[in-house]
Amino acid sequence: MSTDAPASASTTSPAALSHDPEWPRTGGWSSPSPSEQVDLTLVGVPTSRTSLSPSNAHETPAAIREALRRYSSHIVAPGQAGTRGSEADLVLDEALRIVDAGDVVEPDTEAGEMTAAKRIVELSSRSELVVALGGDNALTVPAALGIAGFGTENDTLKTAGLITLDAHHDLRDGRSNGSPVRRLVEAGLDPRRIVQIGIADFANSRAYRQRARDWGITVIHRDELHERPLREIVAEALEVAGAAGGPIHVDLDVDVCDRSVAPGCPASIPGGIQAHELRTITRLLAQDARVRGIDLAEVDTTADTPDGRTVRLAALCVLEAAAGLAHRLGR
Repeated sequence: MSTDAPASASTTSPAALSHDPEWPRTGGWSSPSPSEQVDLTLVGVPTSRTSLSPSNAHETPAAIREALRRYSSHIVAPGQAGTRGSEADLVLDEALRIVDAGDVVEPDTEAGEMTAAKRIVELSSRSELVVALGGDNALTVPAALGIAGFGTENDTLKTAGLITLDAHHDLRDGRSNGSPVRRLVEAGLDPRRIVQIGIADFANSRAYRQRARDWGITVIHRDELHERPLREIVAEALEVAGAAGGPIHVDLDVDVCDRSVAPGCPASIPGGIQAHELRTITRLLAQDARVRGIDLAEVDTTADTPDGRTVRLAALCVLEAAAGLAHRLGR
């Protein structure tokens, strides 16, 4: 049975979706209580003003929330050794306490960025996992700083790790969506605890590649995902990023994907990773207890195709993160 709206309807409007009490939809989560401990917190960080390309990525958090309504929270976990017929059913909305903290305000300004980081510090203290919805890649700065407790008595930035799924190094000079990794290093993040997965040819410069090399950043080229098992790559990334014992933040820049599956990302290119690869890696990373934060970046909902495929992929990554967390917690 199809759960999609008719082709003539809006691709993101939940009002166009069918209602079936036996097929409950995900999303629509409530706000957290002030002192409530939860499993997963969603928060919007709608950055876009410093983008190198004109972008309406600030509209994407709302679009992802609407796209979540297209899916159920039911998953089928493989049984012992993948034996057919021994699968376990799991409903994420029953297994996890998931809340939506809304959007932070004006995160593109310097003051707003620090306010966003402080908000994520607060949310992280009461959550096993925080998923930040962007926004362009500028959101990775407050998201990663917040996960590391930057500027608080529990500041762990010097021992924290960063894993990016991205075609680009994001080591540019200046302040833009092309500079978050460089800015985090300058804030105190050890570049030897940074792993960049999916770096692509024809998407970077020699100067920034040399900067990554000089700083000791671990780079896993796009081609390695053709040649090595995803689990092996994820294990390497976690070992490097988590070597100092601090929390790990994961930046899912959706433009790491092939342009056919991520046309709503201005910088996606033909030959990027596939949707199932991004989803699989997201779930595997979220299974690790050191991963305390994940952000979704560089999706411009206004540039997406009529079927909303890029926004839908971002919404599925939210659910994959939840599925990985449920596995982590033994739910």
